[in-house]
Parts: sequence; structure tokens; C-alpha cells
Amino acid sequence: MIPRLTAAGCVHRRAQLLDTVSADLIVLANPRHVYYYSGFLASELTLAGWGPNYLILDREGRSILLVNNSAAGNAGFAFVDEVRSWTWYDAAKNPGKPVWREGGKALAGLLEELSSGMTALLLGIEAGVFPVRTAPDTARLVDISDTIYRQRRVKNEDELEIIRAIVAITGEGHARARKELRSGIREIELYGKIYESIIAAAGEPVNLFCDLISGPRTWAATGQPGSRIIEDGDPVILDLNPYVHGYRADYTSTIVLTEELPEVYQDLEKALHEAIVAGEAILRPGVRAGEVFEAVRAAIDAGGFGRFFDHHAGHGLGLGHPEAPFFVADSSEVLVAGDVVTLEPGAYGEGFGARIEHNYLIGETGPVRLSSHDTSFLI
Repeated sequence: MIPRLTAAGCVHRRAQLLDTVSADLIVLANPRHVYYYSGFLASELTLAGWGPNYLILDREGRSILLVNNSAAGNAGFAFVDEVRSWTWYDAAKNPGKPVWREGGKALAGLLEELSSGMTALLLGIEAGVFPVRTAPDTARLVDISDTIYRQRRVKNEDELEIIRAIVAITGEGHARARKELRSGIREIELYGKIYESIIAAAGEPVNLFCDLISGPRTWAATGQPGSRIIEDGDPVILDLNPYVHGYRADYTSTIVLTEELPEVYQDLEKALHEAIVAGEAILRPGVRAGEVFEAVRAAIDAGGFGRFFDHHAGHGLGLGHPEAPFFVADSSEVLVAGDVVTLEPGAYGEGFGARIEHNYLIGETGPVRLSSHDTSFLI
């Protein structure tokens, strides 16, 4: 089973947020952040994801999770001081009203209650997510989105435990792909076998996002598995992204279905592996993300494929995808200890396409590689 966020982790993150933000109340409306600070995951694959759920924090550190009745059962496992629920649909009576609007009304009522007697209310919110009309008339809104954005960069131990476990099951998927890849198999069949192995390794349901493309489809770099039949000589790009308990891994291999690599793939395999080494050499706190991109690009360029490298050199991993830091040319973001990132060199042109990718934790003195899959081009 994949680990979950812990009570200690959620309490620590809330305390860190409250120490950073000056506000009488904080309302978290982004489902990912409700989860990040409470352990309550409103997955779109469950009834908990149908409708709004909110986490409210006060300056004394009290936490209240406000959910609709469909999510109330799951909310009982959240690490909060209080759970309040409101009923939208009870499976017996037609609600006749939009769930998000009614959830906003429930939030407005709770905020009025919590701010009762205040002549002025400083309300920390996430701009673009918070339903503005729910704010009391006395409220002055303060956007705390950037504070959360920065806090999420440094992964806590409970987050790392989840990510490490997902990295491990992703490795099972890559290993299965090497066993099952053969001439005559369809991309979607290969996806199914990879998915089967990842679920077996996880011991629970998993969402598997991926790029799985073969032959001429690899020239375009990305795409979902389809009905194409993989043939002898085809390159196959396998970029696997299992998503469990709010987090994911993300790493890639390219396999060429042949006994001897054509010269272009010999050269490309060497260039991409040298790019990984070049990126790893500067993955440490204090380095600009743009510098990482330049190191990766310089290695690919030295291998003769620079003009065919047209995407990022990697990115952060966390609750979203992709996350900061972004390894692109103009990024001034600075690596910090606790970042989890990928390095993802690739090159695509008429007649070839390939990339490889690894995942890393940025330690105090350098990177710790989390992934250990085979990235050679031959099975």
C-alpha cells in the first residue's frame, strides 16, 4: 500500500503557514491544498470530489473542515480539529440547486459565524479559487497563493514517503514494459500490462497517466497510447506518471525494438545520457533552474541534437504536474533543499524521437536520485 499524509505532517504545514501569513482567518479552497494541510483528499474518482470542500484556519491554529454530506465519511479521517458538513443531496430528495453555489452559501454562513463581533476581518485566501461572494462585508482579502506556492517546494517527510513509494511502483511498470515489448503488440495492450503491474505493486487503485508512443509517433514527442501496432525497429517512448494519494512519480525510458541500434539512435542515446550527467552535476541548492536547463541543453547540443531539443529539461514534482521549479531557459527560480525534480532530456526529428528521465530529491549538498530504472535503448 502507498503511504498517506500524516497528522504530524499536516499540523506542521498548518503551523508553518500560520507563522508566515498575517490573517484572522485563512480559507483554503483549492482541493489540493485542503489535502496538503488536512489530509482530506477530494479525489475526483470518489463522491468526495463532487462539490466544494473548504479548510478554514484561525490565528490560534484551530482547523475546521467544511464538506458536503457525500464527503463527510471520508472527512472523518482528516487531521483537523472539527468537521462540519452541509447537505446538498441525500439520495432521497431532489436538491434542485447547483452544488457549488450551495457550498458557497455554507462557507459564507461559517465565515459569518467565525467573524462574529469582529469590526474588521483580515481573510487569507487563494485568488482565483476562493468564492469571493462568500466573504463577510467586514473582510479585507489577502492573497496567500505565493506563500503556499513557496511552501510546497520543500517536501516534508510524509510527502517524501508517498513519492518514494510511487517511484518504486513506477519502476515495476518500466520493468514490465521491457518484458512485454515485442513486435505485434498494440500500444494500448502494452499500457494495460504496465498498468496491471503498477496496480499489483501498489496494492490499491492507481491513476496511470503517461506518454506511450511508438514508431513515427515518437517524432512528435508526446501522446497517449493508441491502437498502433508496434513493429520491429520501432522506437517506443514510455513516460509513466502514476498518481496516488495526491502525488506522482514521472520518469521515462526509450526502447528501440531492434538487436542493433541504428547510428542515429547510438548517437542520441549517448547524448541524452550525457545530458543527464550534466544536469545532475549542478542539481544543488542555490542553483538557478535556468542554469540546469543550459547544462542539459549544452550536452545535447554537443552530441549534435541541440536543435531537436524543444522542451523543458525537467521540472518539479508534487501535488500538481508539472510543478516548480521549471527547468527552462528564462527561469530564475532557485533550487532549494527539499525540492523533488526531474531531469528530462529528449530530441525529436524526422526519423527519430527519444527521451529519458530520472527523478531526484535535492539534498543539502546535491541530488539524491530516486529512480533506478533501465534507460538503455536496447532491451
